[in-house]
Amino acid sequence: MVVRPHRPWAVVALEGGSLLAFAIYAGWLAGRLFEAASGALDLLPLLASGVVGWLLADLLSGLVHWAGDTLGSEHTPVLGPSFIAPFREHHDDPQAMVAHGTVELVGSTALLALPSLVPVTHLVAFEEQGSLRLALGGVLLATLLGVVVTNLVHRWAHMERPPAVAALLQRAGLILTPARHERHHTAPFDGWFCISSGLLDGLLMRIGLWERLNARFQGRS
Repeated sequence: MVVRPHRPWAVVALEGGSLLAFAIYAGWLAGRLFEAASGALDLLPLLASGVVGWLLADLLSGLVHWAGDTLGSEHTPVLGPSFIAPFREHHDDPQAMVAHGTVELVGSTALLALPSLVPVTHLVAFEEQGSLRLALGGVLLATLLGVVVTNLVHRWAHMERPPAVAALLQRAGLILTPARHERHHTAPFDGWFCISSGLLDGLLMRIGLWERLNARFQGRS
């Protein structure tokens, strides 16, 4: 049985409130985008922008994961205990994250996403200037959604029996699958870092992105 550390109620409340606010604003922005779309000429670029945003979230998840696994140490000031340590601990006990709740996994990321999501939802007039503004809004929304749910998707990839919806998305290849992610937990543990969908992992491995980043930054941390 995994013993979970006590989390201060104020932290839980902040993360839970942030997640609720993110869900409300993401739904609101999605509604505004689809309402502003006028026919297929706007709808198709909007849907395409969602795909672009989802892939961008995958890239960002990989870069953050690589940084957490590679740079610095648990003793690095400020970032060490809060950012780097969880990545390193995950490799020591990959199944530990299964015990974490949804709010704990995604609440802090939702908090970080709100400063971008809230002003765009309130201030940008998507009805003006045609499809370009809609597409940019779609990229932002899909990227933020992908980033916020990354740790949840990551947890599902480690579960023997993920929720039915998660299993369906895994079979469709839209989110990270256990098979894709297993390659990251296989020696030499220096690739396959993307943990939103993993769709970009093959391409990034072929172009040698992680090897280039390692060659450039290892030894400086």
